[in-house]
Amino acid sequence: MRAAESTHRLEPLRQRLQERDLDAIVVSAPANVRYLSGFSGSLGFLVVTAASAEILGDSRYWIQMAEEAPAYTLVRAGQSTRLFDLVPERLRALGARRVGFEAQHLTVAAYDRLHLGVGDGIDLRPTSGLIEELRMRKSPDEVELLRAAADISSRAFDRVLKAIRPGLRERDVAFLLEQTFRELGADGPAFDTIVAAGERAALPHAHPTDRTIVQGDMVVIDFGASAAGYCADITRTVVVGSASPDQRRALETVRAAQQQSVQAMKPGVACAEIDRIARDAVTAAAGAEAAFGHGLGHGVGLEVHERPGLSASDDTVLQPGMVITNEPGVYIAGWGGVRLEDMVLITAQGNEVISSASRMAEIGS
Repeated sequence: MRAAESTHRLEPLRQRLQERDLDAIVVSAPANVRYLSGFSGSLGFLVVTAASAEILGDSRYWIQMAEEAPAYTLVRAGQSTRLFDLVPERLRALGARRVGFEAQHLTVAAYDRLHLGVGDGIDLRPTSGLIEELRMRKSPDEVELLRAAADISSRAFDRVLKAIRPGLRERDVAFLLEQTFRELGADGPAFDTIVAAGERAALPHAHPTDRTIVQGDMVVIDFGASAAGYCADITRTVVVGSASPDQRRALETVRAAQQQSVQAMKPGVACAEIDRIARDAVTAAAGAEAAFGHGLGHGVGLEVHERPGLSASDDTVLQPGMVITNEPGVYIAGWGGVRLEDMVLITAQGNEVISSASRMAEIGS
């Protein structure tokens, strides 16, 4: 990340600190550390005040921090076991009195250690979602990184699709996808690839097994590459051979629900409303017992699941720059299931689907 971009991202965070009467915030979640500073390592802390921005790291990461987080002052700890002790030291040195911490990410044990370290002179205050709120709207650079991750994922699927046939195991398909991600330039999978064939497709988060794909199986494949730190998340459902009437009805039900709800994804519309449109469409066509129980979608970026969520409990209003998945499904125990998922960029004019994986429903017929 360029130093200018990092500095730009600090400005709205500092505004939020002022609004909450905080002198400083300790940032501990790796994705938030990366978003604000550019540092991509596994361990580091940020201490941000109105006038300063420091990154605290042990000797394993000093060079990397200097290269990736040039807008931050590097504070060095010799050993990783001593790194967290630097946090209260820096807070005292900076004169902070009211300090926010990421309540969603700091463990109770870490909080107790921080509280003991700062003593009675510093008031620790829990915060929730301050930085995650900033991450909901992607910058143009972030959008391009998400496009690249989606493109690699889509091309990998299209390549592997040609190889799916009776006799392959679920885990074989997952392996081929993850191998192809890397061949096309990805860092690896953004999450554990889901491949669920036949009756196992009724499991929304099935883990690939030795279950062999047979002619007539409907196979749900949920996949996504991670590239330059940004994630993709796409799902396709295919039938090996010719689809039966029941399979065709399920596929069409989910396809129609996705189309209707994607059309509604535009600035000013609440996430809960988008979820309702898709859920009502599936329930009307397939019945409540077959309708998907999970949320319709979620933000995607540095993490595969980010805010906002397309769900009945999220009233966040869509804004340009958000990238959100749309993934309705039908699941019938003992029979199987269907899920279709695409990544959708909210634009000033409406939306753009940025995932392009093949939507072919029948293969090898």
